[in-house]
Amino acid sequence: MLKLHLINRYTVYRGGKELIGTAEEVKLPEITNLTDSLEGAGVGGTMAVPVIGLVDDMEMEIPFMSLCNDVFSLMDPTQTADITLNGALQGMDGGNGSVGYKPVSISVRGVVKKFAPGSMKSGAKMGSSVTLGLSYYKIVLDGKTVLEIDKLNGVYVVNGNDVLSQVRDMC
Repeated sequence: MLKLHLINRYTVYRGGKELIGTAEEVKLPEITNLTDSLEGAGVGGTMAVPVIGLVDDMEMEIPFMSLCNDVFSLMDPTQTADITLNGALQGMDGGNGSVGYKPVSISVRGVVKKFAPGSMKSGAKMGSSVTLGLSYYKIVLDGKTVLEIDKLNGVYVVNGNDVLSQVRDMC
């Protein structure tokens, strides 16, 4: 069993075409469940209760070293950006210390929420970035879907369990 995972390397694709201009680090979207307060008779105070399958705004910033065509390929507000990050997780076997690899894939869909062209300084990176507002987010570890959220189609899957299947059948 591999332990101590780290990303050995990764690539970023838009619609199957590798983005050449991507910089060092892409921060993955956080998941924040929408909640409502539960209080009243039989409840000892108030509780923030998550509404299953409803998540707050998800976003992902894609940094670029400089302005390039790849930045502007994401900018059309009438088109959804379909981004996939494929990487190799490196780990060590806890028993014998041997090194091994497992694939990781992150897929998102969204539209441009923010564009930062960066700055200009001789001999330096520009630090351009595009921030996407996401409607879709999927994480696949070692070939297994561990998280899939499709806000437009009512899909919320965790470790292969479709937690909204009953809700979709009722609506």
